[in-house]
Amino acid sequence: MIAVIADDFTGAAELAGICVRYHLRVELATEVPHSTNANVFILATDCRSMKEEQAVAAMKMHTEALLALQPSWLFKKTDSVLRGHILAEIAAQLTVTGYDKAVLVAANPALGRTITDGLYFVYGQPVHETSFSHDPDFPVVSSSVKDILRADGYPVYSKKSTDTLPDKGIIAGDVKTVDDLTRWAAQIDNETLAAGASGFFEALLSRRATAQSRDTLAAAERDTVQNRSTPVLFVCGTTFSNSRDAIQAIYVNGGPVSYMPEEIIDTVEWADEVTALVRKHGKAIVAIHAGLTGNSADPHRLGSRMAALVKEVLQRNIIRELIMEGGATSWAVIQESGLTQFFPVEELTPGVVRMQTVNADLFLTVKPGSYNWPAGMWDF
Repeated sequence: MIAVIADDFTGAAELAGICVRYHLRVELATEVPHSTNANVFILATDCRSMKEEQAVAAMKMHTEALLALQPSWLFKKTDSVLRGHILAEIAAQLTVTGYDKAVLVAANPALGRTITDGLYFVYGQPVHETSFSHDPDFPVVSSSVKDILRADGYPVYSKKSTDTLPDKGIIAGDVKTVDDLTRWAAQIDNETLAAGASGFFEALLSRRATAQSRDTLAAAERDTVQNRSTPVLFVCGTTFSNSRDAIQAIYVNGGPVSYMPEEIIDTVEWADEVTALVRKHGKAIVAIHAGLTGNSADPHRLGSRMAALVKEVLQRNIIRELIMEGGATSWAVIQESGLTQFFPVEELTPGVVRMQTVNADLFLTVKPGSYNWPAGMWDF
């Protein structure tokens, strides 16, 4: 069994989608079970949204719980542009596992994200000149990987995939091409903690799960793709401009969009509006106005209000497909609604994953805020 721990929910789902692609039995949950029959168990946490001390404590606790399942190997999923408390969390995991070394490979050339000589680029543009500089929790203000990681006080080494690696410390890997990911995967042994983004995980999975072992692990390929149904509730909690602009266009053209009121006296009243849209159109989109300022724009407050709305709508038992964008929003919603266990059934496109909840009548699809939806996603 492969164990994965992710610092946000959409990142966990992204790796689950890769496992579905490889025909592996995968379980995603927000709690570590006493046992699992999954080939890959993925633990989703909310460490990226925590204070550093809380994140470190949670990472220690979760890593100890995962090791009790005796996985064949452990992977730490991080944000691909290194937002979060990554070094502190890796250091905590090294302490728990007893390993001396971690290899962190965050870049993903398939998404235009590369690292050259320790500098991060998104489609050739320095990352601090992109929309990631406006992240509400971890604004990226430098393209230097060590700066983004806040590496002061940690033994971090910036290395290429062809370099000889130190025996101890945290190695931040340069990645220009997919071949670099493959070479980094070859550097990982049973005494090294592997950490990073989806491209690195897939490279490791491809190397360690041969075609024969995949057949053995999966037992039989499942027919997992199921017809999507209505009614549908779309939840957009991201600041990513592409999604905001697309939703605004739908709203202007009279589409079923409900923006979060700046002041909500009664969540039920907002839920009534959303329910009316669902019943009329078979779907509704709930979103946040881009122009909010001050306390109204606090991301945690917005996530809490959005989660309360979704819980109220779900309790009315009219939604069959819940589709969400943004890791923090997704986490707030599943926590408020009491959803803890998910079985991925379909990878619509890399990063966009559909899962069945324990409630067989409800399917959940999520994606990271900075990824694009597949064409026609909002039209089915």
